[in-house]
Amino acid sequence: MGEVKGQSQTLQVEMVCLDELVPADDRFRKLDLLVDWGFVRELAAPYYADELGRPSIDPIVLVKLMVAGALEGIASMRELVRQASLRLDLRRFLGYGFSERLPVHQTISHAHTRRFVDGQLFERLFSRSVALCLEHGLIEGTHLSVDGFHAEADAALASLRASLRPAPSAPPAHAESAAAGARPSPSALPEPPQLQLALPRTGRTPRRRSSNATAVSRSDPEARLRGKPGQRPHLVYRAQVAVDAKARCVVACLGERADGYEGDALEEIADRARFACPELASLGTDQGYAASRVWEALEKRGITAFVPPQRTMLPPDGQPQTEGQRRAQEARRRCKSARGIWAHKRRMADAEGANAELKNRHGLDRARCRGRSRFHVQLLLGCSALNMKRLATRVGDVAEGQAAVSLAGPARTLRVASAASTRQHGMHWRSVTLPSASGHRDQLISVPLWSLSVSLN
Repeated sequence: MGEVKGQSQTLQVEMVCLDELVPADDRFRKLDLLVDWGFVRELAAPYYADELGRPSIDPIVLVKLMVAGALEGIASMRELVRQASLRLDLRRFLGYGFSERLPVHQTISHAHTRRFVDGQLFERLFSRSVALCLEHGLIEGTHLSVDGFHAEADAALASLRASLRPAPSAPPAHAESAAAGARPSPSALPEPPQLQLALPRTGRTPRRRSSNATAVSRSDPEARLRGKPGQRPHLVYRAQVAVDAKARCVVACLGERADGYEGDALEEIADRARFACPELASLGTDQGYAASRVWEALEKRGITAFVPPQRTMLPPDGQPQTEGQRRAQEARRRCKSARGIWAHKRRMADAEGANAELKNRHGLDRARCRGRSRFHVQLLLGCSALNMKRLATRVGDVAEGQAAVSLAGPARTLRVASAASTRQHGMHWRSVTLPSASGHRDQLISVPLWSLSVSLN
């Protein structure tokens, strides 16, 4: 049986380097080598004042914290700051030393929900992640699979209230006099709008059913009621993503309100994807996107639509009577072809797989903040994190090799004067005098500045 291991070694002061304690194959180390974060400061400059206010935190640190939270699936800012203060890989990723204090959670939340609320910085972050995936060959760009999912809103069903509207009234009596140029009398002015009351009824009180047409949430007015048959409805938002088939990278995304027709956003998704992938030739979706206007819009853009029609859209006798039935038959013929079957398989594997990954691992199962624009920012962060994870995983060999070279470095000993610093072999060196036992001469060593984490007196 081995000796008892006490806590004495944990109380020793050692010269350690934070960079050496993080493995070379760490995900965040690879991201630092692959992503140039300088564009964040350029885009964040308009949100800061030059000569007013207190010294601000580097916006790169704030954006990196948000990306780290999306990568790790941490929805709480308090928990994110706690994890970043404990984990060495996150401290190195942010550029913070052992004893440096991280930003408080209020600062990160303010930057996420107020300072960068317009979403331009996060749109650029997502575009940069797509550009890096294209640069490293992770996106083919000729075929995309599109699918959507619902994220639960930060609002309860108890917050629903009836949406009261003014009752319709007759045209005002002073309209004719105003048209003739005469000044209306005070008695002829219109009355304030009156609320329309329900008609009197008899019998048992019917069971009330809320809908998007009759009720609105006081907590989040932009959230909408959605539910599947047999399930209780929830207040949700809708997210739509377009995924490439090569490495399942997200090329375009859109956060929207969960009302209306799902296929209405397909044109915007196609335009966003065409901006990143000019060679886009085909799209694959499910039956929920089927509509004559969708097929027509994609046809005008030169994109082959593998969108299967619903059964009610097809002619019952096989002979199309309208233009919509003719387009539905053509769409069914395309989806039954070999290319259409391949697109269907890719959609189930790529788009639905990416949706499940975003919801289960990157915190998009529910909306963190209230409002459609803030949910869209959350979706952009999640999709950017997903693309960066693909980069770190598939392009990790090159990044790991570069990290190993930087860690190895030239190991040389320089003898310089005490309390002096010099620069040699492309590195700053600092002399340190270590006291020896009595009767022996003190030892003078020189170490690189980046390897000192404690001050030696």
